[in-house]
Amino acid sequence: MKHLNKFYRDDILREYISGSKSLRKYLFYLFIFIILSGLSFYTISKIIGQKSKFSIFKSYSFSIYLFLVMCLLIYFIFDGLRLFFILKTLKTDVKLIHIVKLVFLNLFVANVTPFASGGGVVQIYFLNKKGVSLGDATAATTIRTVIAMTFVFFSTPLVILFEKNLSSVFPQKKVLFYISLFAIFYFSFFYVVIFKNKLVKRIVVNILFFLNSKKLLSDKKYLKLKRKIIREIKVFGRNLAYFFKGDKKYLASVILSTIFFLLAELSFSVILIKGLGYDVSAISIILMQIVIIFFMYFAPTPGATGVAEGSYSFLFSKFVGGNDIVPLIFAWRFLTKYFGMVIGMVIFFVSFLGGKNN
Repeated sequence: MKHLNKFYRDDILREYISGSKSLRKYLFYLFIFIILSGLSFYTISKIIGQKSKFSIFKSYSFSIYLFLVMCLLIYFIFDGLRLFFILKTLKTDVKLIHIVKLVFLNLFVANVTPFASGGGVVQIYFLNKKGVSLGDATAATTIRTVIAMTFVFFSTPLVILFEKNLSSVFPQKKVLFYISLFAIFYFSFFYVVIFKNKLVKRIVVNILFFLNSKKLLSDKKYLKLKRKIIREIKVFGRNLAYFFKGDKKYLASVILSTIFFLLAELSFSVILIKGLGYDVSAISIILMQIVIIFFMYFAPTPGATGVAEGSYSFLFSKFVGGNDIVPLIFAWRFLTKYFGMVIGMVIFFVSFLGGKNN
């Protein structure tokens, strides 16, 4: 296993993340993210046709800013704790300060890569650098994502069904059918990956065999990849199954940390909208954000840019004045994404440009 981890750390993960081409790639992704974000805000302001007034934030009282700061701290702390307790369940110890760094690294990389595809890889790389096996690191990051998505996936059909403010937006029967169908497909996929990984191994072997038969892989490379990938699939599946049979204390801590993390993320808009004096139910604000997050999971753009701003504007413009909607969306994105991304970006580039000691 040590040799396998070294293979991935030295030959694949390092090249994927920290090679000069990869660093340029992340800078390019960041540039695309900034451009798309700017275009999203520009488009929304043009559609609404009213001048945005960022001076509205001056109307916030000190207590509103205090609540936002407290919510931000809770958001970051519990984001880290859910990964920390997952690793504890897998009997893997990583210092909490290192987990905190991973929180910000994930915020940066996940939000500048399409489908948030880079966040998990970066976390696996850094955990592996701290001595966590590739199988444990992959299992931990996957579990963290799956648990959060499970909350959102199960909640979204219920929100659409019972939230009155959404009844005029979505044709309930069709939307519920498609969301439920997709949720079944999604959880079936993870069931196969976690509990039926023999099927996954068979599929992987068949793909490698096909590539080998078409001379796209040499015989030596085919055997090497087959041996290594099958070994890691076994470790990955074993660790996922082990997690669900782990210490109930840590399992409960993972669930609670995820709930508090999601509540903090959903509370920003409540504080922002209520702080502007709008008479909107806090429950309605939270429920509508669950639907927004659901659609953000499947946005192909970096950080769900465009989808996030557009859906937020679409759902909340009926409650918030045209002058306020763009500043409100910016504040929401700043608190949930931009602020953490800036910190993560600094950590990311300092880590890789600072030399071997980092």
